[in-house]
Formats: sequence, structure tokens, C-alpha cells
Amino acid sequence: MTLILNNDEIQKALTITDCLAVMEETYRELATSQAVNRPTSHSYLPHSMAQTTYSFKSVDGGVKKFGVHALRITSDVVREKSVNNSVRLEKLPLAGGGHFLGLVQLFSVETGELLAIMPDGFIQQTRVGVTSALGAKALSRENSEVLAMIGSGGQARSHFRFMTAVRPIKRVKIFSPNPDHRKAFAAQMERETEIPAEPVESAETAVNECDIVCSATNSSRPVISAKWLEPGMHYNAIREFEMDEAALEKSDVVAIHTRFGGIQHFQPPRTDKDLPGVRREKPRDWSRYPEIQDLLVGKAPGRASDRQITFFLNNVGTGVQFAAMGYCAYRAAKEKGLGKEIPTDWFLQDIKP
Repeated sequence: MTLILNNDEIQKALTITDCLAVMEETYRELATSQAVNRPTSHSYLPHSMAQTTYSFKSVDGGVKKFGVHALRITSDVVREKSVNNSVRLEKLPLAGGGHFLGLVQLFSVETGELLAIMPDGFIQQTRVGVTSALGAKALSRENSEVLAMIGSGGQARSHFRFMTAVRPIKRVKIFSPNPDHRKAFAAQMERETEIPAEPVESAETAVNECDIVCSATNSSRPVISAKWLEPGMHYNAIREFEMDEAALEKSDVVAIHTRFGGIQHFQPPRTDKDLPGVRREKPRDWSRYPEIQDLLVGKAPGRASDRQITFFLNNVGTGVQFAAMGYCAYRAAKEKGLGKEIPTDWFLQDIKP
């Protein structure tokens, strides 16, 4: 049988402890060549609306120990939007009248069968938060008690949950540009985790006298200044563009999620210019920095003293993250009786591909 899950069921199935354990084991498997990734690819087609493009994204990866391979796809309509003299990409919720489409398909590496189909929303947020937390576990001071959270969206929620699980955090200071958003976010996360959460008036106030700084935003500009980083701090960012590049030079220890990949872009041949929404930023060279699996298996040194500033960039998503969290959700949902099962035979054939 093939299991069908929705986001609510995935959220009920996943636990913080299991997610951290499965993802850490996945990176250990990757370090010993027992896991595989394929680079992300984006395909584009013109759309009927102005400054709008259809975008299809896919990435996949597998983990031998868990016996699974996952394919993550998104089918999006993307529009360029000018905000504060910069261009941002806005995904339009046109599917089913106000929704988005993103899926994770989980396959058995033993039989090739389709084990599960699930939306990618909660898994997407979770896989980023878990990876950042593992970076903090490897690089932050063990006695870290104050967390600065920059952001108040879905990624910030995930990072709040997992960052506070790997260190004895007693207080979280929260900043996002919208006062109502940061107040509501602080109240929600304090109720959920019972950890005091304080909305503050600026990013600098949030960073001041904290132990861990975490930026989890969709900003195309740096949201903190490297000047604010003090000895002993750990800084985590999830986007190249939200970080101050000066933080790299100021940090004593730097690690990244992965040197793997870069995004492959495909669109119909054109004689004028790229379709709206097609981005081909020049990739930065991360080859001199160790990856997270290097830290977890001891191939790269971590923090050597409580005075060092450390930095982890969760720079690129990979297929093994979706394999790990897809497996985690599938296993727990089966144990808890969540989801709906449909015949696997619906997806099988007797014609050899």
C-alpha cells in the first residue's frame, strides 16, 4: 500500500527528537558515501499574465541505511514584484483557488515501489530548521542560553523549535520588521515551547548580549551587521543574501551545509532575455569551507574555545534532506496510524520501462 499524508498529519507524526536523530544519521551516511544527491533543477515556461512565469523545480536524494529515495517537486506560478527598489519573486497561490503545489514522493530502494506521497510544506520548513540546529549543536557553546531570532515566518518557527532543542535556551529575543508579526510570533512560540520569548524593536537589540544569532528570513539584503557579533557568539543564516559577508571574515570557524550543487535552469530558447522569475546569480565559491557532515564525523574542527565566533550557512537544499524527513514522517505515520492508504498497484505496470 502507498501512504498518502497531508501537512497536519505530518506535523502530528514528526517529533523534534526523531527529526534531529534521523537527519544527523543521514549526514553521517553522506560522509561515508552511503547517500546520494542530485542537483536542483528549475524549468520555466511563459505564463499568460504579465511579468509571470511557470516554474517547475525538482531535486532528489536517497539514504541507503533507511532504504529510501525521495523526489521533491514544486509546480509554481511566479511573479516578479518590486519592493523597496528591489525585485522579489512572489509565488502566486493559484492551485485549487488559493493554494500551492509541492510534493515529496518516497520510494523503496529495495523494491522500487512508491511508499508515500506527501506535501512538501511542513517537511520543507522542518528540514531547514533541523539542519541549522545540527550546525548550532556542532558549533555553538554548550551553555548557550539566549537566542536571537530574526524573522517571524514559517522558517523562523521551525528554527525556534529546533534551536531551543539542541541548547539550554532560557530566553529568545525576536525581531522582524512588522511589529504585529513579531509580537504574535513571540506569543505563539512561548505558548508552544514554554520558553520566554520577547519581541524587540531592532535586529541590533536582538543580537546584543545573545549566545546564538539565527536569521530565518526571505530578505535579499543583510539583516544583521557583522559588527554586532561578539566573542563566543554563534551565527546561523539560511540565505546567502540575508547574511553580511563580513561575518565570514570575522568568524573564527565557518562551516556550510553543502558545497554540492548549484541550480540548473532550463527555459525555451529566446532571442531577447530571460523569462521573468528566472534567476542566475553568480554562485559564490564555498569550496574552502567544511560541510556539516565533516563536522559531525570529525573530519573538520569545530569550536575550540568559548571566545570564538562561529558561523554556519545553511546555503543550499539537497535531496537527502527530503529523503530523511520523508522517511521520518512515513515511519512515524505508519506507527501512529495516520494518513490514508491506497493500492500501490495503481502505480505499477507490467510493461518494462
